[in-house]
Amino acid sequence: MRFYRCLAACVLCLFVTCAGAQSWPAKPIRIIVPYPPGGGADQMGRLVAAKLTIALNQSVFVENQSGGNTMIGTGAAARATPDGYTLLVSGNVMPVNVLITKAPSYKVADFVPVAGIGSYPYVLTMNPNVPAANIVELIDYAKKNPGKLNAVSLGPGGVTHLLTERFAAAAGIKIVPVHYRGAAPGLLDLLSGQVQIFLDAANTALPQVRGGKLKAMAVTSEARFPLLPEVPTLKETGLPAMSQLGWFAMFAPAGTPRPIVDRLNAEVIKAVSNPDTDPQFRQQGLSPMPLAPGQFATFVSQDAARWEQTLRTLNITLE
Repeated sequence: MRFYRCLAACVLCLFVTCAGAQSWPAKPIRIIVPYPPGGGADQMGRLVAAKLTIALNQSVFVENQSGGNTMIGTGAAARATPDGYTLLVSGNVMPVNVLITKAPSYKVADFVPVAGIGSYPYVLTMNPNVPAANIVELIDYAKKNPGKLNAVSLGPGGVTHLLTERFAAAAGIKIVPVHYRGAAPGLLDLLSGQVQIFLDAANTALPQVRGGKLKAMAVTSEARFPLLPEVPTLKETGLPAMSQLGWFAMFAPAGTPRPIVDRLNAEVIKAVSNPDTDPQFRQQGLSPMPLAPGQFATFVSQDAARWEQTLRTLNITLE
C-alpha cells in the first residue's frame, strides 16, 4: 500500500510540474543581472528581455542586483524558486567566481544553462593621455614606469582582473588593478584619467573608441575584430596565451522544468539570430551562440576549466 501511495504522489507531482510548465508564463518574468545598469550584461539582459516580452506575450523585466563581484545577484538567482519566473543573465564570471572564492554564494550546479546570448572579444582600451601610440609602446612605457599603469577591474578574481594579470604576466610588466562594482563606474574613471587601461568587453568599449574618447590598443580574439579591423590582436604582438573570448548567457535555477528551459532556449536563439535582431548584436561586437541547453552546459564546463588553468598558472589562490 505504501508503494502505491508513493507512486500516486510521484504521478501527482509530475502532473503538477507538467501543468505548470504548460501554463507558463502566466505572470511577469524577472531577469536578474548581477551588475549595475549600463554595463555589457545589463545591455544584453535588456535586449533579450524586450524580445522575450514580445515572443512570450508576457512582461519580462531586468532587475539589477550588483555587488560582491556579482555574488549578490547570482546568489539570489540561485535561491529563487525554479519555476521559470526568475532567470539570470551573466557572463563567464559566473563559473569563474566559484573557482576564486572560498565561500561563494552559489555553485555552478545551482543553475541549468539555458542559452548563450553571444560571444565577444575583449578590447584593451587606453586613456589617450598615456604616451603610447600602439600596444608595443604601451608595454614599453609600462616597463619603464613600473606600477604607474592602473587598470579597471570588475572585482578581485573576476574575469577582467584575471585577464589583466594574464596580460601583465605575458608582457612582463606591472599593472595595478583598481576594483569596481561594474563596468560603468570603471569606465567613468578611465575616461577621466584616474585609471589608464581597461580590458573591456567589446560592446561597452566600442562607443568610446568610435567617439575618440579612448584608444583601442589590441583585441583578445584569434583574428582581428571586424568592427575594429585596424586594431591588432594581442596574439600578433607575440602574446598567444592572451587569446580569449567572453560571453553573455542566460541561466535558470536548477530544477526549472525542462519544457520551460527548452522554450527559453528556442526563443533566445531566435531573438539573437533573426535578421531584425542580428544587426543590434553585431553592431556591439557580439556573435550569436545558437547552442542547445546540453551543448551550452558543455561549453560552460570547458570554459571554466580554462579559467581554472589560468588561476594555477598565475598562482592566484582562493580568497
